[in-house]
Amino acid sequence: MTQPTQPRGLLRKVDCVQLPVPDLEGGLAFYRDRLGHELVWRTETAAGLRLADSDTELVLHTQRSQPEVDLLVSSVDQAATQVTRAGGRVVVEGAVDRRGE
Repeated sequence: MTQPTQPRGLLRKVDCVQLPVPDLEGGLAFYRDRLGHELVWRTETAAGLRLADSDTELVLHTQRSQPEVDLLVSSVDQAATQVTRAGGRVVVEGAVDRRGE
């Protein structure tokens, strides 16, 4: 019997999808109360909701005006190196969350 192989690729999963909302209470009324997503954390300016069948979070925030998708990698430093070697570039230095390291 063969062992299953690990998926290949730099990006492990979508960690969160951040959506700007003009009003946090209004955003929660829509995504939590009307669409049924569970609230898992909250601050004064942001709230994280669980997506169904996933540990990816939907993050509502009032601080920025653009949506954002955060991708999980095993190592931020190694990922930045691999992306730049592949022809990509780091757009904002130091704007990473190093929770996994």
